[in-house]
Amino acid sequence: MAERQRSRFGTHEQTAPKSSARERAFGSMVSASVLATLGTLIFAWALRTPDYPWLFAVGAVPWLVGIILFARALGSYLKQ
Repeated sequence: MAERQRSRFGTHEQTAPKSSARERAFGSMVSASVLATLGTLIFAWALRTPDYPWLFAVGAVPWLVGIILFARALGSYLKQ
């Protein structure tokens, strides 16, 4: 019976790093979604004020970073 408990605790210790990695991946996905939303809002602002064409470039930066961060986090989430 003691060995059964040890093996059960052994599997629990092995699944703990996976769950923390999934939590980090999920947190990265949320951060990426916020960045993509921010970039979209800046794009919308740039469409309303055509006097500032550089706003499109400013909006592209967080949007692209968010998309790349989301893709990497999704890949690591699905890999586990």
